[in-house]
Amino acid sequence: MGIIKWDSDKQRSKYLKLAVAVGSIVVVALAIIIAKSAMGQDIKASAQNNTDEKSTVIAEADKLALGYFYDEALGVLQRESDLMDQSTTGDAIQLKMADIKHQKESLVKYNGVVEHVFFHSLIIYPELAFDNKGHPAQGYNMWMTTVKEFKAMLPELYKRGYVLYPLNETITVAGDGTVSPKDIYLPKGKKPLVISIDDVNYYDYMKPDGFANRLVIGPDKRVWTEVITPQGETKITRDGDVMPILDDFVAKYPDFSWKGTKGVIALTGYQGALGYRITDGLPEEPKWQQEVKAVADNLKAEGWLFACHSYTHNGYFRTGKVTMAQMKYDTDRWKQKIAPWVGETNIYISPFGWHWNNKNPIHRYIADSGYKIFCPVDISRKTIFYKDIMVMPRVNLDDYTMQKRPEFLNQYYFDVNKVYDKSRPAVNY
Repeated sequence: MGIIKWDSDKQRSKYLKLAVAVGSIVVVALAIIIAKSAMGQDIKASAQNNTDEKSTVIAEADKLALGYFYDEALGVLQRESDLMDQSTTGDAIQLKMADIKHQKESLVKYNGVVEHVFFHSLIIYPELAFDNKGHPAQGYNMWMTTVKEFKAMLPELYKRGYVLYPLNETITVAGDGTVSPKDIYLPKGKKPLVISIDDVNYYDYMKPDGFANRLVIGPDKRVWTEVITPQGETKITRDGDVMPILDDFVAKYPDFSWKGTKGVIALTGYQGALGYRITDGLPEEPKWQQEVKAVADNLKAEGWLFACHSYTHNGYFRTGKVTMAQMKYDTDRWKQKIAPWVGETNIYISPFGWHWNNKNPIHRYIADSGYKIFCPVDISRKTIFYKDIMVMPRVNLDDYTMQKRPEFLNQYYFDVNKVYDKSRPAVNY
């Protein structure tokens, strides 16, 4: 390149000014291009963030609606809609709101039977329960269900359209104490189901026989089971009894539960509650009472209800020879010793499944004590309403029923052949 020769200082100054001006224009142009590029990236990022946020919100609303929390799902979507103008929300939020409103409006009144099935604490280790060392194996075999069977029953009940429904929401209690049926609305083809579990006390005699030892708060702040293995090791598990197993099943299949409902835990009191000896006057009693309260509060927050299953579970209930004095002692003591730690309840689940006699003043003491729901054992599946109490029978899903009434179970709940645990000893009833 040749050397530029200037005719004069004035000419050189002129060209230098021109060069500076051109350079400035170039710099400004480049700055504008860079700014526009950055703005475009910001717009794209913002659009992507909006899309991601909408997807997250819609997924949250879908999950709520699947568990029948329609109003809560609509609330989530409405709050998202309020935060964004229509141009940024697009149609996705509005379309999802319309979809969930349609789901809610499509609920139909249920006019059939409210099914109620029940279990005792589950057998974790059949080899311990059926070894006839300690408690006789036949009793466990007749009235208990194994973990394997319970886990097999749940998907069968789910496939048949059952939805776990809160027992206390099946009645309306008027100001004068009168009890009447409460309307139930479910998606077409769905049926309400109540599950209850008797004697969730983990009695001393059961400890060496392959059952859970107690309920505890686990590392994830949920309720787990403390289990003693056949090797004598103490550990906590998610599959040691009905409660954590059902919690996990509902988490996987939220449409199996109406608004997070799980079931009813029926407690006696003479050996404490939930595996803790809170009524024996032991040195650990105050601490254990607080642990029971913590576990019970956790369970209630997860959709569980509690019921009185009598305090003593005494044999005089089974024979029908209970006196008024015994009934008063038993009923009042449960309220004094157990209710403070698990909460008040209006559900009474009869010990030994004895039946209600509305004309018997001894039975009437239960209703007079504030219980509005009474549950005996009966395969009639027929709920009866008296003036101030509902009597709802329960079906026991155990070996006795599976052996004696397989056709009945096949008709209403599950195919026995699909759930029966072959580790059970052969027994003819």
